[in-house]
Amino acid sequence: MNRAASLSRRRLLLAAAASAIAGCAPRPRSADAGSAGAIAYRFVNGTWFDGTRFRPRTVYAVGGRFTDAAPGRIDRTIDLAHGHVVPPFADAHTHHFDNPSNIADHVAMYLRDGVFYAKVQTDVRSRARLVADRVNRPDSVDVSYAHGGLTASNGHPIETYEGLALFGRPSARGVEEVRQLRASRLRDNDAYYVIDTAADLERKWPDILAGRPDFIKIYLLFSEDYETRRQRTDTVGDRGMDPNLVAPIVARAHAAGLRVSAHVNTAADYRAALAGGVDEMAHMPGVSMAADIEPERYWLTQADARETARRGVPVVPAPLHSPTLDPQSPAFNPASRARMEPVRRRNLALLKRAGAPFAFGSDGFGRSPVRDVLYLATLGVFDNRELLKIWCEDTPRTIFPGRRIGTLADGCEASFLVLDGDPLENLDQVRNIRLRFKQGDFIAAGP
Repeated sequence: MNRAASLSRRRLLLAAAASAIAGCAPRPRSADAGSAGAIAYRFVNGTWFDGTRFRPRTVYAVGGRFTDAAPGRIDRTIDLAHGHVVPPFADAHTHHFDNPSNIADHVAMYLRDGVFYAKVQTDVRSRARLVADRVNRPDSVDVSYAHGGLTASNGHPIETYEGLALFGRPSARGVEEVRQLRASRLRDNDAYYVIDTAADLERKWPDILAGRPDFIKIYLLFSEDYETRRQRTDTVGDRGMDPNLVAPIVARAHAAGLRVSAHVNTAADYRAALAGGVDEMAHMPGVSMAADIEPERYWLTQADARETARRGVPVVPAPLHSPTLDPQSPAFNPASRARMEPVRRRNLALLKRAGAPFAFGSDGFGRSPVRDVLYLATLGVFDNRELLKIWCEDTPRTIFPGRRIGTLADGCEASFLVLDGDPLENLDQVRNIRLRFKQGDFIAAGP
């Protein structure tokens, strides 16, 4: 059979499978593989990612779980037409999924891009409650929420959330708007908590826990300049919390069974977070760089990298994609690219050599991490196998560490994507998703 005929046959088989799926009436789901009502699937003619390569396998799923043993009854056999099967992708740093006005669009976008898991690293808690029934279900995105970040007075992200509430945009323009943002408290104790002292932490901690966060998010920003920035009265959003408060917050969070994710900007922030015992770095130094600060302040050291690896602290280098770094974008800034990319490569390579874990995220409104991952490939630090493994195996587990996801193994949640081509040969194939299967059933991609 020639290549054209083979491709034609593959498309016909995939189309037939999709048609059969679309024509099925809604079916009851079951998480119990032994229940009488569980749907038993057999998937044939697929090549399945094992963390290293793709291997041809016949795979079974019953009641939302993979099983190596062929069940006694097969309800449906699906021909994957030699598609490449991977675990679903994930976004370890987003701020979506907290708004009734766009929840449908964001869910559809993530499912279309094959991103089934998301970690919301600060949200408007009161709005997130309004959309709780739209996520964390088999036909939607599974979401973990911070429900408000811990920061300092006039610290980041106050300018973002108060700016959106006051002006419809996440910033101030001019002295008067800075004054308004500094005075505003519209999102206080909702999108953020101001923790300036140990007494503040003691007083507000019950309210923080009452919000039922899935994890705790803290903000460190220019920790080395903490005292100088704290005293400024003409700025907002240019600082984070007192680094001395990190350890007490982590202790309280761990006592409550919660992990702590840290916003970090400079290398000093990163070290303060490590020393305080955080469980995740929500950024990497050098992801964003102030033009008036020397690049060396963003450099990690071998000691930083070794300690990160020793403690198994995942690093989320988000956001990576930016219009200012994209030569195809009207906003492309070659000077910014020349300044930032060497620091990014240096820190990523240092962490990788030490064996530090990574997770991928977007931290960009209105998009999933697809472009971030593809941009990361251009830096030359990771090969395609490493990028794929981090995105579809490691990242989901950092979001939901208690679940058996990020793998196609026996007994794990039966969720996967079928790609048209091999992403190990061409990473762009992560865009070419033909079928989506989540917790034991096919789902639509969205518009």
